[in-house]
Amino acid sequence: MRLLEHTFAEIRLDDWGGEGGASDLMRYTLIGTEASYFTGKARAYLRWKGVDFSETVATPDIYSEVIEPRVGFAVIPVLLTAGDDIVQDTASIIDYVEAHEPGPSVYPPGAVQRFVSLLIQLYADEWLVIPAMHYRWTYNEDWILEEFGRTAAPGAAASEQVRVGRIIGERFKSFVPRLGVSEDTLSGIEAHYEGFLADFSAHLRTMPYLQGTRPGLGDFALYGPLYAHLYRDPASGAIMKRLAPPVAEWVERMTVPAPGAGEFLSDDTVPETLYPILKRQMSEQLPILTEAAARLAEWAAVQPPGARVPRQLGQQEFRIGGRRGERAVITFSLYRLQAVLDHYAALSDADRAAVDGLLAATGGEAISGMKLPRRLERREFRLVVA
Repeated sequence: MRLLEHTFAEIRLDDWGGEGGASDLMRYTLIGTEASYFTGKARAYLRWKGVDFSETVATPDIYSEVIEPRVGFAVIPVLLTAGDDIVQDTASIIDYVEAHEPGPSVYPPGAVQRFVSLLIQLYADEWLVIPAMHYRWTYNEDWILEEFGRTAAPGAAASEQVRVGRIIGERFKSFVPRLGVSEDTLSGIEAHYEGFLADFSAHLRTMPYLQGTRPGLGDFALYGPLYAHLYRDPASGAIMKRLAPPVAEWVERMTVPAPGAGEFLSDDTVPETLYPILKRQMSEQLPILTEAAARLAEWAAVQPPGARVPRQLGQQEFRIGGRRGERAVITFSLYRLQAVLDHYAALSDADRAAVDGLLAATGGEAISGMKLPRRLERREFRLVVA
């Protein structure tokens, strides 16, 4: 969630170490926490890619001494490279490593499969965050506050950890209503999540990952919420294991992936068992993105190039699991959408016809005609209009 994920000036790798060890022998250092949605996505990808990396816990000292001076605000995950580059945002982290490291790619080779991967990343990063935050703060609040305290103040007394955890937790909990989590939507959020679990379970009974016998971009994107919030948080994990054992088993496979192993389906095939997940996305997330694009157009009409995009542009009505509510218009979702639209625009005629058929079968025809009113870019870790 861009309210949670986003964003490091003169700290070098050999100035500090990952988990107590020197980092200068490591090619990369990932800064994050075990409870972090997007750190989970990046960590699992780095493990599968087989790159040499260490992990440093994002304590208050790391935030104040490293992240905030270099990025400008407090955010995880952040990737530091041996060349002292700073990479933030999980899509950017994955693309950076893909460009600099050999070996199998996280992206399927087929244009249609890659399009689906980008769609699922959009859904996982920007929509599953709703149930992820609901389940964490409705069913696991006491546990996660203790977890925050243990992470931020590992040497402190238990009472001090609880105090620190509550301070940290208040910031994250404040994001919950912005996502649309309210008394009006709770039952709908749970209906959406349980439906997704059923759909994903049905797919996983046919193959071990989204598009074959190896994980791809979509798998790592889904792993973020499904591991860090919905499997690892104890009450949520019990729900997943009870309702969707195949999904819990997939989380466990993704946690310790065999580097580079497996194959994507041949002939650019997209299994029809993914269609119910895509239909769920198109029926609920696509209308929100369409309205958000209209809000961006209204705001951006009078903005010069390079203007910083607000994190949210007012409120909007939305529907999830048959229930209606209100949520913030979150602009970063449009940046994830832009990656989908860019890929669609670059398709060959034959691939576009195949994608159009998939969109028609899943209720996503509107994507074929979508265009953002202004191109979005990230400069100095901030979203701006080009």
